[in-house]
Amino acid sequence: MKIAIVRKKYTFHGGAEGFSQALVKNLAAEGHEVHIFSIKWDVQGHTENVYFHRVPAVSVNSLLRDLTFAVNTYRILKRTRAEFDIIQSHDKTLLQDIYRAGDGCHREWLRQRLRRAGLLQKILTYANPYHWLILALERRIFKEKRFKRIIAISNLVKKNIIDHYGVDDDLIDVIYNAVDLERFHPEKKKLYRNEIRQTYNIPRERIVILFVGSGFERKGLAYLIKAVESIKEPLTLMVAGKGRSEKLKKLIKKQQVIFCGPQKNIERFYASADIFAFPTIYEPFGNVHLEALASGLPVITTRLSGASEIIENGKQGFVIDEPEDIDTLRNAIELLLDKDLRADMSVRARVLAERFNFQRHIGEMFDLYSKLI
Repeated sequence: MKIAIVRKKYTFHGGAEGFSQALVKNLAAEGHEVHIFSIKWDVQGHTENVYFHRVPAVSVNSLLRDLTFAVNTYRILKRTRAEFDIIQSHDKTLLQDIYRAGDGCHREWLRQRLRRAGLLQKILTYANPYHWLILALERRIFKEKRFKRIIAISNLVKKNIIDHYGVDDDLIDVIYNAVDLERFHPEKKKLYRNEIRQTYNIPRERIVILFVGSGFERKGLAYLIKAVESIKEPLTLMVAGKGRSEKLKKLIKKQQVIFCGPQKNIERFYASADIFAFPTIYEPFGNVHLEALASGLPVITTRLSGASEIIENGKQGFVIDEPEDIDTLRNAIELLLDKDLRADMSVRARVLAERFNFQRHIGEMFDLYSKLI
């Protein structure tokens, strides 16, 4: 097959971007011709059967970038549409056979954000033209049915799309993400656990909680810091990702909280940790959950994450109802301070992650493609 994949940024940094790379790598390995339409890309190791097409965009700011990317992608694909068996977009664009709602539903994210916002933040959110652009694109995709099928990466996202836009249930396929089971593996602890701890001056026997993600507000980092600070036992919280940290650093009183920045070799940080915590306000799925599970880490997340659907509460980790429930979040962390419980959950975490391999995922993708060709 000849498949067009639309992705604004085709890079290795970020969960969604990294997932797109892995999907393309697996499609190309199966012998399919994959064409990437993107503003920019990183190429590392897999170029056979993969072709790149630059989409011009005005990247002065997010508003102009996303607007011009959507417009120019439409123009290019309208002209070349007949060349492809499948056009699959991973971003909010207006011409595709399959729209993969990897970013979830923006309208639902704003609803969750405004629920927790003060007056000033509400005013600033409503006044931000970027949100109006994304909502307009989202509305046109769903209301004007600019797709043949939708991939929702969780039942949470499927429900959001139906609730907010009235899309027919039968047009939405839930296909969970997959994880690289070799890159993320419990055996990596032997290689990197001590190395990372030495790099960041973390005591060898200290319990390390890992948070991975950029956009700290949406992903609930403030709640996690508050919960960690309320625990008596010395802990280390490692934060790998990009976001505004000035206000967050003011919450730190006694525990060791390390802001590591975005990390290319993120598997090494999972290998150095004991617990993964992600008390998100809204997360369509969250590849970081699968990466943590595959690395053998118990996971603490919220029901507002699509990945919570695959985690059995008390088996591979804990799912809390509300991210701002600091007491429940603290209790979950304190339970996982027990070494035997962590060891038990670690085994179960890996077993769960092995179900979400790329062979399964590619099979589900081809089942969907077969409905369209």
